Amino acid sequence: MWPALTEAECVTPGDKKATHFGSFDGDVLIGCASFHHISDKEMRIRRVAVLPQYRGHGIGSFLLKTALERMQLPHLEEIWLNARIPAQNFYKRLGFHTVGERFFEREVEEIRMIKKAMSV
Repeated sequence: MWPALTEAECVTPGDKKATHFGSFDGDVLIGCASFHHISDKEMRIRRVAVLPQYRGHGIGSFLLKTALERMQLPHLEEIWLNARIPAQNFYKRLGFHTVGERFFEREVEEIRMIKKAMSV
């Protein structure tokens, strides 16, 4: 999903305990999203991606909507992510809203976005 990164650079702390979702075209992984369990009440979405040639066809929206429906846990209150600035509207359409100020992570401008779990 990230051709400019090595396999080791794609691994983040907590990946082994995260819940991962994927979209496939046959046996080819074309989209993915990882949900990191921060606590019983909080979850973070990391590593959302769709291969460039598959973007614009609703795959990312379908993937996240399906994953969010399946991630409804009894005590979960909030799901959050750090969104790249150009992706803000994508997440807003899924019910997320921005909080705080823009910041840079790995030289990419981002903003925190959250969604209350009951509205998933």
